[in-house]
Amino acid sequence: MESFNRFPQWIGFDNRGVIADNDPIEQEKAMKFNALLTNAVIFHNALDIAEIARQLLEEGWEIAPEDLVT
Repeated sequence: MESFNRFPQWIGFDNRGVIADNDPIEQEKAMKFNALLTNAVIFHNALDIAEIARQLLEEGWEIAPEDLVT
């Protein structure tokens, strides 16, 4: 869970996760844009993993569900 909470700060495009604007609306926008970006990266990674697993299965590899757990 700690890694998940640090991920948006790591991926953040807005001053390393520090919101320098004092306007609450702009702060909320920055937080939501960062959450959207974070979710998009997580979703893309899940798609990549699913595609690789599909390719391995087509090649004849056996993949148990526990093999996909990190």
